[in-house]
Amino acid sequence: GRLSQPEGGALPLRIKLIYALGDHTVNLGLSAMLFLFPLFLTDTALLRPALAGLVPLVARWIDAFADPAMGRLSDATRWRSGRRRPYFLIGAIPLGVSFALLWTTTDSESQTAKFAYYAGIYIVFALSTTVLSVPYLALIPEMATSYQERTSVNVFRGAGAILGTLLAVSLMKPLTTLFGGGAGGYAAAGVLLGLWLVLPWPFVYRVSFERP
Repeated sequence: GRLSQPEGGALPLRIKLIYALGDHTVNLGLSAMLFLFPLFLTDTALLRPALAGLVPLVARWIDAFADPAMGRLSDATRWRSGRRRPYFLIGAIPLGVSFALLWTTTDSESQTAKFAYYAGIYIVFALSTTVLSVPYLALIPEMATSYQERTSVNVFRGAGAILGTLLAVSLMKPLTTLFGGGAGGYAAAGVLLGLWLVLPWPFVYRVSFERP
């Protein structure tokens, strides 16, 4: 993909629409975790509510350190394809795979083992969103050099994020039912939406660019 674009001028609509898919995928995943995952943990995975509430808290604690670290790493990166864009390809597959695995159940009856399983995968999911989101947001001032264009890009990005939230709350349960409900239904729906989270990122990588 290209690395730079001449100064001035508006970004094509195609670039804004595809770029917005990045925030769409991240918010779809995060919204599913916020609104639907706790119920899955208690009702389907049969994890005690107290432990279910700790699963995202552990990941958020790690995120407090991961976000600034990712910013520094992205600033220091010196690859031929850029400082920010390569992370779109690095983080996409772990994001989708970890999302899918979070909706699977374990054979273990141990509450401790279940907690460790979901907390571990949730941490991978959270770190994947960090690897994608921090460079993604840092790229906006490089792609859009004027205030008007940055505002326009952020409008498209915000719309993509809202659509991601709406799809998360409207698709997960129907997909689970479509695939037979229960643990099997959640697992199948998780795989399908996990694939959805991965697919846009190569296109976001392709249309985005960095300035030397």
